[in-house]
Amino acid sequence: MFLWTTAAEFGPKAIAFEAAVTARETAGQLRPQVSGDLRALDAKMEDGLNYVKGYIAEQFTKARAKEHYAQFGIVTYRDSYILPADQGERLKALDKLLAALAANNLADRTYGTAFWQPIREEYATATGQATDAAQGVTKAIADRDLLQAYVLDVLQAMLSLLDAQYRDPKARAAKRRELGYLDEFN
Repeated sequence: MFLWTTAAEFGPKAIAFEAAVTARETAGQLRPQVSGDLRALDAKMEDGLNYVKGYIAEQFTKARAKEHYAQFGIVTYRDSYILPADQGERLKALDKLLAALAANNLADRTYGTAFWQPIREEYATATGQATDAAQGVTKAIADRDLLQAYVLDVLQAMLSLLDAQYRDPKARAAKRRELGYLDEFN
């Protein structure tokens, strides 16, 4: 084929490139669903946290409630008190929240452990899936990019060879179509 590659070498790499493109698309399909799940859980946590803050204010008085927020995994962000935004930190905060609810006799309340335990489990699963999906996309892109450079080099060399061998534009365009090049790239 060329001095630097052969048809026997190009064929498997072209097939591997196609597989890498498909793998990238497949890996990326899970991300929107997982992101939606995480957003829904975040909204649920935000709503439940307001009730937990009310429980803390009832138990420790409103004036002293903020002093106890850290024990429940609640952090200061700008001028508000929230669960951490970082997924790993949020998971740790949920563990603190569950422990603090139990330790402060708030576990049996409406927004006690029965509310937070399933959220914690779903959140752990969703963050794991999000991490796996992101890693899958990154790996698929890395595999694809290496093969894409090689395939594009070969295809560009083939076009140059066609340009050299078929001086007539119509004959060159016909040969390109015959070889599978799309008409709009002629």
